[in-house]
Amino acid sequence: MALIPIPTEPVKVDGVRDTYVDLNPNTDPNDKVQAFVDAFKRVAEDASDECYGLPVEVILAMWGGESGWGTSKTQRNNQNWSNMKYVSSSNPPGNYGKGEGGWAAFIGRSTHANSFGRFFKENNRYSALINYLKSTNNPSSEKCIRYIADAGYGGSDHDQYYDEVSPPGYN
Repeated sequence: MALIPIPTEPVKVDGVRDTYVDLNPNTDPNDKVQAFVDAFKRVAEDASDECYGLPVEVILAMWGGESGWGTSKTQRNNQNWSNMKYVSSSNPPGNYGKGEGGWAAFIGRSTHANSFGRFFKENNRYSALINYLKSTNNPSSEKCIRYIADAGYGGSDHDQYYDEVSPPGYN
């Protein structure tokens, strides 16, 4: 079966323009991942720029893993592809309120990406990651994933989250 692009549509909420991303229609595992990368790579690059060069492959792996590569209705309804929890109107930064399941809601993929990059910078528990990113021009994806997992992103089982996000051969 041929790769099917993930449907998107422009949205405007309270004067903010963004792109709403629908569910990934692909069933073939390789097509599912490729369609997700195609739909999110540009905004993952924006998130990387916002977060001192956090590798795009790490961002895409996190978002893909958290959202079932764009197949989860909860992530689609919230436009929150990384499962950032809603804490307050300012945490995560740039959220549009509390969405389904206690997750933060966003207008679309760009507002989510910007928030994702700012989330790491503005939460002290990720200071080791931020210090590492500021100290290098070529960050290691493996080290970044380890810093993120050890800071508690993805739950209390840091090694399990690290294993889930790390590409084969990293660990």
